[in-house]
Amino acid sequence: MGAMSKTSGHDRSFTPEGTLSALRLGSEQFLEALSVSQEEMMKHISTVLSTLAILSVLLAACGGGGGGAQPTSPPAATKPPAAATQPQAAGGYQGGAVSNGGAVAGKVTYSGAAMAPETVPVDKDPEVCGTSKEIAKVQTDASGGLANAVIRITDITSGKPLDSLGSQFTLDQKGCIYMPHVVILPVGAALTIVNSDGILHNIHTTPFDNAPLNKAQPGTQKELASDPFTVPEFIPVACDVHKWMNATIVVVENPYAVVTSADGSFSLADVPAGTYQVEVWHGELGSQMLTVTVEAGKTAAADAEFK
Repeated sequence: MGAMSKTSGHDRSFTPEGTLSALRLGSEQFLEALSVSQEEMMKHISTVLSTLAILSVLLAACGGGGGGAQPTSPPAATKPPAAATQPQAAGGYQGGAVSNGGAVAGKVTYSGAAMAPETVPVDKDPEVCGTSKEIAKVQTDASGGLANAVIRITDITSGKPLDSLGSQFTLDQKGCIYMPHVVILPVGAALTIVNSDGILHNIHTTPFDNAPLNKAQPGTQKELASDPFTVPEFIPVACDVHKWMNATIVVVENPYAVVTSADGSFSLADVPAGTYQVEVWHGELGSQMLTVTVEAGKTAAADAEFK
């Protein structure tokens, strides 16, 4: 038991007084270390800020010289191109003024076997229509000039305005015949059907792409209007009352289209210089294509022959 009562210096540190003293000493050392760490951290931050300041000055000096690229503000937004003076037609055709244009002119002829007119007996309204009708499917003059052929430039994208074809388009029923036999009108236009006979007619169109028209037109109805035509195409026209009556409506997407006169001649004016494909079409004889080059201020020849 006596041995157990002896204590060493190490054992005394675990007394309450020793423990308190040790804690006090440890706290002071910890605070002192923390203070040193904060001072070191502030020194590092100060060094970094100084370095950044020096770099900023150097960069400004490099960019400010006369030989280097200068910083610029973003360029002002460019203005969009001016709006077209003419609305675009179907197929992207753009109409407007034509300067230094040329022309396409020629004659369409038929040199094949003669085709005699077909005589058709009249079975309705003889007091107006007569007793018979002679229908010439191919109409030529003494020189072979072919009437009622359609000439049109198929691949032109810009030129004179589409409305240069006109603003009013009519198909008359006179003497129980459609007049004219071929009528050309632009996309977007409507057709006025006139009844000059004062008897019952029934206009009947058979298009592929446009809205069909099949309406009776009594003698008391002087005029009848179609819906606007929206797609370029050749449209046959008949009369369900008078079976010999026929015509063709030609809907075009550009104004460079014309019907040959009685002697087969035609002309297209104000054509921009360039090389074009020209279609020559006839309701009975078919169609053919020509390549035509137009020069400014000159007339390009475009003659065609059907055999």
